[in-house]
Amino acid sequence: MAILVNYKNRFISLFNETARYHHRLRVFRDFITLAAASIHNGIRFDEMLEQEYRETIRHYEATDADRMAQLLAEVVMGLENEGGDFLGSLFMQLELGDAGRGQFFTPMSVSRMMAEIQMADVEKLLEEKPYITVYEPACGSAGMLLAIAEVIKDKGFNPARCLWVSCTDIDSVASGMAYIQLSLMGIAGEVVTGNALSGERRRIMYTPVHWLENWPMRFKSSLQTSV
Repeated sequence: MAILVNYKNRFISLFNETARYHHRLRVFRDFITLAAASIHNGIRFDEMLEQEYRETIRHYEATDADRMAQLLAEVVMGLENEGGDFLGSLFMQLELGDAGRGQFFTPMSVSRMMAEIQMADVEKLLEEKPYITVYEPACGSAGMLLAIAEVIKDKGFNPARCLWVSCTDIDSVASGMAYIQLSLMGIAGEVVTGNALSGERRRIMYTPVHWLENWPMRFKSSLQTSV
């Protein structure tokens, strides 16, 4: 008999035990920083991210540093088994959002409905060219993009090969959540921390699949073909 595991509850239980000497928002923010840097540098090393990782982790006791790694493991398993906007829903469940800044994360059911409408003609689109690109100027934790990838997969296509996303959020916690989830769900693209309205791009992080599926070369080949 299969045992159902609620990974969100497991995350919250472990999170509440982690670094009680820090404010909860700080611990969550630092977790996102550490997790994103670990994922990025596992495939493409960046010295600035490594320095940020070291500066962040030094404020935590050894036991809590270990818990940070365990929290990432819960996210990995949660996304694998439950899918959806795992981190966005956790962020709201933990009541860490800032209502004054409009930080409300769209329920995955709504994102899924919108994605099905937007991707209704995905088969036709992919007949015309080998991949589609999607731009999200205020991505939050990337729930909409995750839903689009789900729809594409359900229609029989491999998102890693036929979907590339570019998403931006002004808040580093939101963009960090987006990077983690897009990376772990095998979606290629860039995650920008900045302001889409002004064109500010403070930090750009490419997901592992962007490199593993050689998207830079695919873009270059497409440009050469279209000339």
